[in-house]
Amino acid sequence: MRKLALIGSVLGAFGSAYALELKTDLLGTLKIEGALTGYMLHSNNTSDTKKTRYDVGSAIISLSKPAEPFGFTLIGGAYAIPVVGVGLLKTSDTTDLFSALPVAYVEYAPIKGLSLQAGKLPTIIGYESAFTYLNNYIQRGLVWNMQPVINNGVRVAYSTDLFTVKAGINDGFYTLSTTDPKVAFEGSIGITPIKDASLSFNFLIPDKDSKPNDTAFPTNKREYNIVASYTFENLSFGADLMYVEAPKSSKAVVPTKAKASGGALHLSYELKAIKLSGRVEYFKDNSDTGDTDLVGLGDGNKGWTFTITPAYKAGPLMVRAELSYVKADNPFTTKGKKNQTRLGLEVGFLF
Repeated sequence: MRKLALIGSVLGAFGSAYALELKTDLLGTLKIEGALTGYMLHSNNTSDTKKTRYDVGSAIISLSKPAEPFGFTLIGGAYAIPVVGVGLLKTSDTTDLFSALPVAYVEYAPIKGLSLQAGKLPTIIGYESAFTYLNNYIQRGLVWNMQPVINNGVRVAYSTDLFTVKAGINDGFYTLSTTDPKVAFEGSIGITPIKDASLSFNFLIPDKDSKPNDTAFPTNKREYNIVASYTFENLSFGADLMYVEAPKSSKAVVPTKAKASGGALHLSYELKAIKLSGRVEYFKDNSDTGDTDLVGLGDGNKGWTFTITPAYKAGPLMVRAELSYVKADNPFTTKGKKNQTRLGLEVGFLF
């Protein structure tokens, strides 16, 4: 599992319209939102022991307060993080990776445009969200699978109408959960040349000797990422480009230097209660003598994926279906197949 992304950035009209606001004398206005959904995924060529998996998609509550000048964000509950082509974990196992409180941070904004955040933070890298109810798709893509999810750390951000700059110090790929946590540095430079378009360059540089943990292997991956988005009326476009490099380190269990790259294009069209989303990806894991897998389908594998997700929403009710296809050069399924088709369905309530 690799990524949580910008909370709410891909939510669109699918959840925020029914968020609850609670006005208090002590804390001011609190925003409450969340989801309760279940999902099904059926694979023709399995990557694990089950052809069909039924499970909780999201059972999550988010509580937040705007930084005026002090604020906070808490997201808690159970969450599934299915990924195309990769074996599906139980929702309980996924939740154990980052705990039932995966996001918890405080924020201070002393002046307009400047903010300081500290705690369990969503990563600044990537286009997709780890939380299924915030994502355009039931399954995340393989580009997402290369990326970090949650960092424990401190982040400072400054933004104007034209540009945004972020910098931070954190534990990289969640190394604070280990007995030997390591420091990582993150940064982002973004521009918004026009109202509905944005472009950013993001990076994460972990310690060379970061040891693997349950959330990622390896955890010393240096990540370089470009994210672009553009919205024109009911159409939204997105691009997510990744380059990953894991330096040689015996402590990180990387026998030789490993590299991988990939790119994803996203398109969505929204018309009242209906939303149609699509994603096309290309990925390449460079072969290395250490057999280090940076993508999730085996060392040295490359290929492409396609996902289409039509969704319907009426009030708090949400229903969506999904078709995904993965084609690789080398076998990656339990029966040695080079391709996989999945059909999915998710039903639930958003508020």
